[in-house]
Amino acid sequence: MVETLVKSANQAVEFLKQVSRPVPDAAIVLGSGVKVLEDLPGEQSFSYEQIFGISPTIVGHAGSLTFGRVDGKLVAVLRGRFHLYEGHDWEVVTLPARVLVEWGVRHLYLTNAAGGLNKDYRVGDLMLLDGYRDHLSPHWKQTGLLPAVMAPAHPCANELSEHVWRVGQQLSGSDPEFRPLQRGVYAALLGPSYETLAEIEMLRRLQADAVGMSTVPELKTAAGSGTLAAAISVITNVWSDDAPIDGHEEVLKAAKAASERLDRLFRAAIAASA
Repeated sequence: MVETLVKSANQAVEFLKQVSRPVPDAAIVLGSGVKVLEDLPGEQSFSYEQIFGISPTIVGHAGSLTFGRVDGKLVAVLRGRFHLYEGHDWEVVTLPARVLVEWGVRHLYLTNAAGGLNKDYRVGDLMLLDGYRDHLSPHWKQTGLLPAVMAPAHPCANELSEHVWRVGQQLSGSDPEFRPLQRGVYAALLGPSYETLAEIEMLRRLQADAVGMSTVPELKTAAGSGTLAAAISVITNVWSDDAPIDGHEEVLKAAKAASERLDRLFRAAIAASA
């Protein structure tokens, strides 16, 4: 299975080289319900089926890769991702990220829809990941989750994430309607069910600020490569002891409302990047 998928990654890179001779200046992976960088100049789209030979199965993940220009720079927008809870293995979940790294994309922006654990967060906040807790990697099946719980959060800040932070500060400083970015630790769990109140309390004690079911595989894939990755969580709900937990439809609605700010952030960050 692994050998077949490595070959598929190579084939996907060759396909992308044929349809886009220059390597994009940046790539963006969109999470559930996140819609940014639409109707770009020179837009050209391809389905995941054409590129990877497989498509996402989750609502809110279109399963297409779109090329377009932002301030003259070529950008690849990946609308959707694969998840472990869909029944895919780690090699499938990391396939798009591995393709982008092998292709030579320098800047990779990752997004996700996440539940807010930090009680200071509000629905619609954008949280830049400073670190992550990995509670979904396949090796935990052999060891159990205790080592993951005992381990500290893994730092993931780099030059690209600091660039995004500075751009966010500039936007919020010049426009009172642009909500300042949050910074925090993202906890990645398998899903697909939402966390119980006991799990939420555990994650808060572990000093996680948001929780979701993705993004960590891409961050781990890009780490140590020539691709810098920065990730942003769209806080679609904030868990409270006295409020019901929203479902997937509410997540999509909240993600849509925050997408306008995220669109502005990405356009400004890409335009200002070296």
